[in-house]
Amino acid sequence: MKLIKLLLFAILMVGCASETQQKGLDEVAQIYDAKVSYSKGFSSSLGKKTVKRFNIKLSDSKLLDSLPIGETSANIALTVFKNFDDDEKSSYTEIYTEFINSKQDTLRYTFPVSLMKTLLPKTKGFTVFSEGIKNGTFQDIENFKNKNDLSQNLAKFLSDYTSKLNKSYGRITTYKLFGLDEVKGNKRTLVRYIGYFTFISGKKITYSVAVDMAVGKDEIVGFRIFE
Repeated sequence: MKLIKLLLFAILMVGCASETQQKGLDEVAQIYDAKVSYSKGFSSSLGKKTVKRFNIKLSDSKLLDSLPIGETSANIALTVFKNFDDDEKSSYTEIYTEFINSKQDTLRYTFPVSLMKTLLPKTKGFTVFSEGIKNGTFQDIENFKNKNDLSQNLAKFLSDYTSKLNKSYGRITTYKLFGLDEVKGNKRTLVRYIGYFTFISGKKITYSVAVDMAVGKDEIVGFRIFE
């Protein structure tokens, strides 16, 4: 009998979620109005690093049928990851997302935790922009922009632009981040965070905020409001 030179195994576990894990799962359920479940597992092969995975499964969401799943899945993984405590952020190696849409099609995406660690601090650019537009603190956006990419006076421009939106749709009541993706250029790679503002009239307007993907470069380098 030949010796078995490769040992490969995978174990799937369903146990109680920690308080921090459950908080992230509840946030995902609220954002996408979805049924959310989870499991934990790991796989290992001889001579290779063990992969420890946190699995997220979404179903029964009409909203997900209307959203780009690739961008959405990355945000789902990041939403759960940001709620992990420090030990959990260090112990897992992958976050796995699975969707079952209204046609019962299944889509799956896997994200390395190393990528989540890069993306998490860059969400500050999205938050500063969103809070600035919602609350009228436009100077905060001005102070957090990359001046090499955005040389114009954003505080004045965004103040005037938001005033026009408010006249048409009323004040902004909430905002939500629902997706993110990677945008590759000739000289650098950007991460684009995608969300929407909800106005008191019920109107929703999608917008995006771009940040340099490089570690330590977290300022806003671009934005777009899709009115």
